[in-house]
Amino acid sequence: MDSSQFSDSKPRFDTIEQLEAQGATCDTFRVKLYGKLHFLKRLKPELAGDIRYQEALHKEFETGYQLEHPHLVRYLSLDGDSILMEYVDGETLSQRIASNPDYFKNRKNTDKFIRQLLDVVGYLHSHQVLHLDLKPDNILLTRINHDVKLIDLGCCCTDAFQDTTGHSDGFAAPEQLAGQSVDVRTDIYAIGRILEVLPHHSIYNKVIARCTEANPAARYQSVDDIQTALIHTRRHFYWLAVVIVVLLIALVVWMLSLRQQQPTHVITPEVPKDTLVHEKQNTTSQPKDTVSLHTPKPVSAPVSASTPAPVKTTQPKPSSPDIKEEMDRLIDQAYQSTIAIFCDSVFPSPTTGRAWAEVSTAFHNQTIQIGNQLVKKYPDIPESIIRQDIEGRFQNLVAYVFNRMRENGQNQ
Repeated sequence: MDSSQFSDSKPRFDTIEQLEAQGATCDTFRVKLYGKLHFLKRLKPELAGDIRYQEALHKEFETGYQLEHPHLVRYLSLDGDSILMEYVDGETLSQRIASNPDYFKNRKNTDKFIRQLLDVVGYLHSHQVLHLDLKPDNILLTRINHDVKLIDLGCCCTDAFQDTTGHSDGFAAPEQLAGQSVDVRTDIYAIGRILEVLPHHSIYNKVIARCTEANPAARYQSVDDIQTALIHTRRHFYWLAVVIVVLLIALVVWMLSLRQQQPTHVITPEVPKDTLVHEKQNTTSQPKDTVSLHTPKPVSAPVSASTPAPVKTTQPKPSSPDIKEEMDRLIDQAYQSTIAIFCDSVFPSPTTGRAWAEVSTAFHNQTIQIGNQLVKKYPDIPESIIRQDIEGRFQNLVAYVFNRMRENGQNQ
């Protein structure tokens, strides 16, 4: 497209490209000036001679030119019926939701978006500016870092420019539609409607309901009030997630305890009665709380005329250090293939809680199989000692990973 349409003088832009998205009153272009991309907004030819639209364009530039915020598009120059602005490479909120619906499933992305939106709207209000046309199509998300860029001050209202025209159905507050006086609560109504279009917005239902009250007096009175309410909502959600995760863990522990109550079958060889009596008199009792592995010392039976000669035994089975080393290796393999992946996860989270319940159960099933394997391989070591040691290791690793997740959540 030839740049002569903007001026009778020699071309001022290196390149001019009309964009697909066009406004109701203005045509939009991507232009290159001194090698840098810019955004050009120009009144449609049929409206260029209308003083009302000319004044609205001048109002937009005069207001935007005086503002400077990282999440507000920058206004650079005014040339007759055209405004030159910062070019933002990104997509509108509506486009992002359509092209990448999973983006806002990540709570961090949603929190970042809301925080930046409230920050820039609060900045406008602190400078006596009402946007009055907040909607998904006027919010850009940059391709790099996905930051908010608020655009289009065409409907704004300030102390100097109090005349405002235009609105967007579905996002305009009742008082704006009725032509009544507007204030910061009019923008707050639109913020509530924007939160409504976000995927999984149900966690903000209470905030949305108050933002969109028909009576402005019943809404939040400032953007700071919304931010405070969202902090309380996050805390409520945090503790709700804590309860969910704790209940899931309690369910897992209960299921595991049921498995532990299943009887084990131990085969003991027949020993002459007089030998058993002698053993009961000489065997020292073991502490009940002992969980370390050991190889019990063989008890020698007395030799008498009524007692058969002792039978020669085979080479003793592997000692305790052997089984401990093998147990360490097998449990570490099971740990690395299951719950170790949660060390970088965040607690609490209902999604994490459900996955944690499944994977920790799989980890416990593997430890049970390891116990079965070791019981068969080391028959000289009491089965109860092997299983107690494995269960203790299981519980210690589960507690370690769970604490890591909780610390990750606290450090956010």
